[in-house]
Amino acid sequence: MVTRSKIKRMTQTATETASQEISFLQRMRRLWPFFGQQRAVWFLAITATVVAACTEPLIPALFKPLLDEGFSEKSLPLWWVPIAVIGIFLIRGLAFFVSQYALARIANDGMQALREALFQRLIQAEMAIFGKQSASALSNTLVYEVQNGATQLISALLGLSRDGFTLVALIAYLMYLNWKLTLVVFVVVPGSAWIMKKLSKRLYGLTRDSQAATDELAYVVEENVLAHRIIRLHGAQSSQASRFQILSQRLRNLALKSTVASAAMSPLTQLMAAVALSSVLVVALIQSRSGLQGATVGGFVAFITAMLMLVSPIKRLADIATPITRGLAALERGLQLLEEVAIESASTTESDADLVSSHSALHAASQPIEFENVTVQYAGDAPAALRNFNLTIEPGETVAFVGPSGSGKTTLVNLLPKFVLPSQGRIKLSGVDIANWPLQALRSQFAMVSQDVVMLNDTVGA
Repeated sequence: MVTRSKIKRMTQTATETASQEISFLQRMRRLWPFFGQQRAVWFLAITATVVAACTEPLIPALFKPLLDEGFSEKSLPLWWVPIAVIGIFLIRGLAFFVSQYALARIANDGMQALREALFQRLIQAEMAIFGKQSASALSNTLVYEVQNGATQLISALLGLSRDGFTLVALIAYLMYLNWKLTLVVFVVVPGSAWIMKKLSKRLYGLTRDSQAATDELAYVVEENVLAHRIIRLHGAQSSQASRFQILSQRLRNLALKSTVASAAMSPLTQLMAAVALSSVLVVALIQSRSGLQGATVGGFVAFITAMLMLVSPIKRLADIATPITRGLAALERGLQLLEEVAIESASTTESDADLVSSHSALHAASQPIEFENVTVQYAGDAPAALRNFNLTIEPGETVAFVGPSGSGKTTLVNLLPKFVLPSQGRIKLSGVDIANWPLQALRSQFAMVSQDVVMLNDTVGA
């Protein structure tokens, strides 16, 4: 088990290094086949988000005419104020609703497509995958990580688009009011981008480590549930508890490190924003008192209000890297399963295709099963499970394989339906090498009562 854990960690580290070298846009492009098919819905979501963002500067823009004309002798119609306020919030609310629903539709459709693709790959995958990954790790990737990853990523993209467009709209309005003051805002951008890049890279690595640690912890629980009698028979509770405690402590430490990286991002970005905001306020007051730019009370209040409204989207954008990083890391585990797990080969050579089809594929095989110098070695440095094995089983003959555990009995049986492939030698059924049989036709020749009994949750008719 120690060897298996080391191999998993080495594989995980290599995957993390490769993933970090891929740019953000390249990683997002890998998800496009699943989440990018609803182009009309994407267009609706982006349009609604832009409309909602454009309503943000209208709120401080109301203060300028209201203060300059509403509290003076100038004629500002009273009915104009409630209509403008209600209209702005009505449009804003409808736009937010449409954008949120559209992105939820994209997330759920993409999640369904990715899950179905993963399940199809899982039921058609080469048998080796089930020896490399535990059932808990596969089910965790297929069910929970896809859902959590899609939910976090799409929600983060909704926030990114909403707050990003809002930030652009507010800055455009500030440039319209006073472009000199607005230039101070751009001091925040380089520093914030650098902080987010560094902490996002750190957070991504910690997220991948946490996923691997969660898989190992789930595997320990799975082993102890399935082997509860054996563990109690040999009095191994204390060693298993110690093993669980070590993995649980590792997961706890990773969670705390992730919290440090995530929590540090927001206050550092807000501190830079506060420096820029305070500088703008001082310069704005100097300009107002000097009578420069033809400043009015309404214009000053509108500018300050718009500046203060920048704080919330900047704060949310500072926090946006955390869910995007975690969502991408979770979804990439599903993509990794799709890309790295090979499908079982079901092909047959042209020379034997007609022979198999005409004599055996549609009927029960009626000729011997022949093992010819069969050797099976699961790993390059592992002892051979079978070596130079020869056997002929005639039709109607009953054969029992008896031997100690690890002598190759299960391997021998698993060779026939090609659950295991021989390293050397060949196996013939009805005179045809099983390597040349169509996979489904070959497996239809066998019935098996496995050591692993599983009741499928379905009807008898199914």
